[in-house]
Amino acid sequence: MQITMNDQEQNQLAPGGFCHPVNEQHKGFLLALVLLMSPQIWAAQTNLGSFGQTQLQRDTGDAVQITCGGFIAAEADPNTPLFVTCGAMVHTANDLAGSGNATNSLGLSEDELAASLQEIATEEFAATESMANEISNSRMTPVMSRLLELRGGATGFSMLGLQPGYIAESLAANGWATSSGMRGGGAGDDNPGNALGGFINGSYGTGDRDSTNRADGFEFDSYDLMVGFDYRLGSDLVLGAALNYYDVDSDFDKSATVSGGGIDADGWGLSVYATWYQDNFYFDAIASVAQSDYDVQRAIFIPNNNAGGSAITETAKGSPESDDYTFSIGGGYNINRGALDYGPYFRASYSNVNMDTYQEKGAETSGLNLRVNGEEWESLTTVVGAQFSYAMSHDFGVLLPNARIGWVHQFENDAVEMTAVYVDDPRNNTLRATTDEADEDYAELSLGFSAVFKGGMQGFFNYETILGFDDLTSHLFTVGLRSEF
Repeated sequence: MQITMNDQEQNQLAPGGFCHPVNEQHKGFLLALVLLMSPQIWAAQTNLGSFGQTQLQRDTGDAVQITCGGFIAAEADPNTPLFVTCGAMVHTANDLAGSGNATNSLGLSEDELAASLQEIATEEFAATESMANEISNSRMTPVMSRLLELRGGATGFSMLGLQPGYIAESLAANGWATSSGMRGGGAGDDNPGNALGGFINGSYGTGDRDSTNRADGFEFDSYDLMVGFDYRLGSDLVLGAALNYYDVDSDFDKSATVSGGGIDADGWGLSVYATWYQDNFYFDAIASVAQSDYDVQRAIFIPNNNAGGSAITETAKGSPESDDYTFSIGGGYNINRGALDYGPYFRASYSNVNMDTYQEKGAETSGLNLRVNGEEWESLTTVVGAQFSYAMSHDFGVLLPNARIGWVHQFENDAVEMTAVYVDDPRNNTLRATTDEADEDYAELSLGFSAVFKGGMQGFFNYETILGFDDLTSHLFTVGLRSEF
């Protein structure tokens, strides 16, 4: 986090790490100027940021000190909650340093002051980017599963159980469709089956992300329900559309520097899709749009060790909205060698998310409510991999063990800067939070088996994970049933 003075006295203050690099001498000069302007508060020129134990905490301390000095320069009411809060933290730094005015010190240790600095930082907002990516993935997954069914000749209406909630391909669907002889809608078939088909998908995903110097760690769960219909224009071309409702819940990991909170999102999405296949080749295309409503909760805890003193315990809440657009194209080649079905595949996906500006409520006592400016995120990924399945016949039906592995490359992996201002700041100084860069390369792995029973009922079990992705863990165990009418 850093501060930018809106009167152009300076451009960027905080150095490196969490924020953009700036001239250290410039930042030092500005801090010294603030200290000298306000001797009644900072008499000994104590630097609050020097008590930070991470770059994020140091930058936050510098930002708070300059914001507080801005109140004095603007001759603001000294009883303004934000002024009182930042003044108390500077007095605490004076107390620890053993010099300067410490009248309103909170009596904190160095560790407690460092933790308090992170409590009022803006690193929680980085989780909204991860949330937007999860929403996009959960919406694309069931559509891709349906396309695999259609290429295998699925017709009529199917009900799918729990589908993979994170990795965007389902070999469980591909396995029964391609290896069990269920190719009734394949190229060259004079009777492609029922032209109109439909599906219902339910999906569940879970995972967690470790904390970094720029973002808090969190755990998430996602749920998705999708209903769609499609129409065969011929034996090798299908067009369709689907509507889905989704809900994603995340909770920040509590620690010495994080008091809790989280981000929840729900919304509706619309997808249109098409698949074309000829002989063993196939090509898919998907376009989708969604609108999401977010519930952002930023827990704030600043202790007060003075007798009779009151700690700051508040939760700042915001309700932004976002629109996102996703486009995906892919294709592959299927090779059949008796019971063995295998082949390469590729996929390219682009997504764009626009988050609205929003203002927090709930932290009026401390004055730490923020007005967060709108932001735009982009993602462009490609996947190249191979998929395998093997059909084993039994008296009750056919078992289809399957596997898929793909290499994912992210082209839009630059860090994203998010900006905000304290609602009660008279000079509207800008706080800047920069997210971590996205992983440029990682792998997706899927292992499982499908079962096709007599009478047409199908079931599957699937395990999925992501390999080589820094700070992100995802283990997915999936079971489901599928039938056609």
